[in-house]
Amino acid sequence: MFSIEDYEIVITPSTDKDEHWLYVRFPDIPDILTGGSNIDEAIANAKEAFACHAEALQKQGKELPVPSPRKVCA
Repeated sequence: MFSIEDYEIVITPSTDKDEHWLYVRFPDIPDILTGGSNIDEAIANAKEAFACHAEALQKQGKELPVPSPRKVCA
């Protein structure tokens, strides 16, 4: 089984200037979208969302998708 460290995580600030929010998504797992009001909260929420999603899939007899290969920049 894969862990959260195997997946790319994208953190994007809200485009609404009055909203102080960071959106977190996993490109390989589009069903997960979470966020937080600061980086620590966003990462904590991403870990929780990942764990909940993985548990739900396991209960359904399904597995997490295979992570995309890591990109290496030289």
